[in-house]
Amino acid sequence: MKLNKVNKAILGGALCYGMLMISCTDELDVKIPYPQDITFNEINLERFSYNIPDTPYKVGDAETGVITVNVSKNQNEGFSGFAVSNKNWRSYPWSLSPDFSPSAGLTAQDRQTAIDSTIFSVFTNQPNRTENYLVGNTKGNNAFITLDKPSMVEHVLVANTTYNYLLAAYGSVYSGTYNEESQSYMIDGDPVRNIQNPNTATSMYGRFHLPGPGNTDLMRLKGHEVLEKRKAGSAAAEITRNNGGTQSEIQADSLAAYNNLSTGYVKLIIEGYNNETVTGNVAFYLAVQPGVHPQNPDFDYVAADWYKVDLTELGIVDKLLFKMESSYVNEVTGEMVVPPYFCLDGIRLSK
Repeated sequence: MKLNKVNKAILGGALCYGMLMISCTDELDVKIPYPQDITFNEINLERFSYNIPDTPYKVGDAETGVITVNVSKNQNEGFSGFAVSNKNWRSYPWSLSPDFSPSAGLTAQDRQTAIDSTIFSVFTNQPNRTENYLVGNTKGNNAFITLDKPSMVEHVLVANTTYNYLLAAYGSVYSGTYNEESQSYMIDGDPVRNIQNPNTATSMYGRFHLPGPGNTDLMRLKGHEVLEKRKAGSAAAEITRNNGGTQSEIQADSLAAYNNLSTGYVKLIIEGYNNETVTGNVAFYLAVQPGVHPQNPDFDYVAADWYKVDLTELGIVDKLLFKMESSYVNEVTGEMVVPPYFCLDGIRLSK
């Protein structure tokens, strides 16, 4: 039976569970769509599955408005743009755990299937109630939608994929042992209960692994922040040392640089266009550390539900382009190492 799509705000306390260090706030508005929003439930999709269409596709009707959703599919490189999904897996894949993996090992395809179970799932605190939604891959500026009739977009709903949520909140490795030097959990650490697993039996405890893009291991966003602050402190100490500073001056300058650096974020940027002219952009932080958000420096969270993003300041648009930015980048190339995925639903056009 399908769930009715009623608008419901969820208390900020739903974001607050201890070890994630996610701060409570009334600023983030958790939503599920109204019936008059553009949703994707008209797309035929089996339960707990996803689909990557071969070509761009239209959704909506005369009441909600009609949009065209872009997608680019490549057999060798996957997809960019938007896939459609209704999956809601919220844990680390069991088959990638050294404690639960098949004794015969996994094929490359089995491994990718396990990773895809998180890429094509939305992460929500409670079981997801939005039915079908879009999974966006912002690579190549292909994650965009066009409006059949130029209009003001009142808002959209966005969320993290489970892939991005787990990597940002915990990292590629999750166990009960945290290494302060590397700022990462240890794969040979103490076993713990899998995220969102209701089974409390210790026989279900283990160590968990979820590789990032290109088979890399990512640290959690908080760990990235700490290591960047350490680098800033070391660089300041070196400068003061080279300038002949005393040991107390070196320590003071190092500590000041450490404390003054604010970093650690994953940001979704939504650009509006009308007749190929940019009308503006709106940013939403999918994950952020303290001191980073310019209007709300106390924000400290990894988004763990659907949130409404107001787009009225973009004005009348005929296209929305979705991009992602992060402070967590490859030191050599400068490219974002955070997966370029997010979830989209509940597009409301003004009438």
